[in-house]
Amino acid sequence: MTEPPDQPGPSNQPIKAEFKVVTGLTASVSIRNYMANQHLWNARREAWLCRKREETLQNLDRAHLSHAMMAVLSAVAFLEAFVNAVWQDAADSDPGEHTHYTDGIPDAAVAIMRELWTGKRKNKEDAERMMSLQSKFQIALVCAGRDRLDKGAEPYQSVDVLIDLRNELVHFKPQWWHDDGRDEAKFVAQLREKIKQTRQSPFAQLPLGAGCADWACSSVIAFARDWHSRMGLAHDFDKVYLLPTEPFQVP
Repeated sequence: MTEPPDQPGPSNQPIKAEFKVVTGLTASVSIRNYMANQHLWNARREAWLCRKREETLQNLDRAHLSHAMMAVLSAVAFLEAFVNAVWQDAADSDPGEHTHYTDGIPDAAVAIMRELWTGKRKNKEDAERMMSLQSKFQIALVCAGRDRLDKGAEPYQSVDVLIDLRNELVHFKPQWWHDDGRDEAKFVAQLREKIKQTRQSPFAQLPLGAGCADWACSSVIAFARDWHSRMGLAHDFDKVYLLPTEPFQVP
């Protein structure tokens, strides 16, 4: 069972700060925060809470479903914040300059990423908005001259299913569920094959439970770690994103 992560503090992630004093004027401070490890901490904590509830309750309830849903949503939010931090730091840095999150990426690759992310278009936001979450990872690898992630293998396939599940939850539409699997979405069938479900979820349409929550966390960690390694990023993945875990009391 996944142990709950400890609460992250400011020392757990790099914070870029600038302090400027202009004669005759007030001082100003600029701080650049990063959210990826908080999202992953949220996901892992929710998965732990879901597992605890599933193991101790005779009848699964709304809180159990909430923990499973939040683990899924936070796991995908981690991937979004994780890859966006690299792209945004590349875009905001001056030529030849690197940040904690872009160290290890060749200067030429950073320059290409900067142009793709902020390139001049009628709508400046189109450059980033036109890329799906998965394509942000793949295109960054191409920019860096690295091998792309294999779409036909793990952990890519699990993350693909996970993103479909996240989208289903965010853009949910009611529909009939049949116990023979009739009319079930392809990704749901794939999801059932990937998770270890020990108890039947009270929400029949989707197998939301501790097995799904644990799988969501392990899938995004494996995916992000693989990409981090392929990109040649210099910072320690585990130290930045897998914060120390200690048991805590659940109210």
